[in-house]
Amino acid sequence: MVSLPGRKEQRTIAVFGSSEPGPADPVYEEARQIGLLLARAGCVVLNGGYGGVMEASSRGAREADGHVIGVTVESFSRPCANSYLVEEVREPDLYCRSRRLIEGGDAFIILPGRSGTLSELTLLWALLRARQIPDKRISLMGKGWPVLLKTLRQLNFLEPRLLEVTRCTPNPDQAVAWALSEIPDSR
Repeated sequence: MVSLPGRKEQRTIAVFGSSEPGPADPVYEEARQIGLLLARAGCVVLNGGYGGVMEASSRGAREADGHVIGVTVESFSRPCANSYLVEEVREPDLYCRSRRLIEGGDAFIILPGRSGTLSELTLLWALLRARQIPDKRISLMGKGWPVLLKTLRQLNFLEPRLLEVTRCTPNPDQAVAWALSEIPDSR
């Protein structure tokens, strides 16, 4: 949970996903809805701070007067952080950024992405497996996740404990409900 100046301690949900979707993309709109639902639930939205899913979840949270923290990377040659952030945290590289996002989240909602999103998920699982962080809920939302999870389960790549905290969810309402299901509301 994040403690912000002038606010009570709040649940913080990290949202991961592709930097590519734009406002006309259904994934963008789902991420926007997730940000909106999280803010309405009194949560801080934590994400990578750039475009796509990150911008959309930030935008949705801001539309509900929520607090958004974006973790950006100093070494990126990318454009500036998205304009919906309330707070920007700069890290020197992707390793530090991933660590900050994982350590800062009380739970995780992961939408479709590419290698960066997949690396964040596998690092999250590795840290949970090694008990480097406490068990946290992981909501996987999107078409590809059920196939990936089924394959990893069949190959015995994930321990039962990891499978217990990871769930594929079909829509923003269920993604948020699963992510928040074991985190006490601090409001």
